Amino acid sequence: MKRNVAGLVVVFVGAAIVQLAISNTYLRYVKPGMRWMLLAAGVILILLAVADVLADTRGKEHADDGHNHHGLPRAAWLMLIPVFALLVVDPPALGADAAQRQSPVAAKPVAPKGNSWLANSAQGNAPVPLAVRDYAVWAVWEKESMKGRDFQLTGFVTPGKNGSWYVSRIGLTCCVADGTAFMVEARGQAAPPKNQWVTVTGEWAEPTKRADGDVAALTVSEIKPVAAPANPYE
Repeated sequence: MKRNVAGLVVVFVGAAIVQLAISNTYLRYVKPGMRWMLLAAGVILILLAVADVLADTRGKEHADDGHNHHGLPRAAWLMLIPVFALLVVDPPALGADAAQRQSPVAAKPVAPKGNSWLANSAQGNAPVPLAVRDYAVWAVWEKESMKGRDFQLTGFVTPGKNGSWYVSRIGLTCCVADGTAFMVEARGQAAPPKNQWVTVTGEWAEPTKRADGDVAALTVSEIKPVAAPANPYE
């Protein structure tokens, strides 16, 4: 590949990275704390590619062999199609399809909280807002602090088997490649459309027993459709 072609490809890759970071679309791939690293990486790629192309152009001007080196091979432009697609296509975040490929069983925490703030807080009438990932674990492994309480969860709808459904969120350690689905079985209400974002309110329910472990559950009293958050991951 000619250096000017390679440089052009790298420029567009860098521009795509910068565009993703500026538009907040990067939140569909990585955690919020990585924004500045993406911006820096994109700018560095652009500067290095431009500098390399300029240096190559000057070298050819001093060592012109009389042949025509102008213009790019037609096939080279095909390499830019994926980059242009990244710039103009708005890719969706991981959703129900990704969650359905994972087990809804709540993994045992390395160090259970035991004396969580829930266990020591007064039980009021207002539902307690919790992250889906917290409820999915606590509802199974901290039953005593959860019983008799109402909770509020926000996530997307993931269909299950035999009419069951889950309120789900994807948790990231670094990026979507390590995304883990956290799922809470919703009982007592018909399932909204797949991938619909909802805020559900309900009471802690006894976890569902499965051969591979227990699944957190919530007896839902209210479902409110909501817009997807800017950062869909937990």
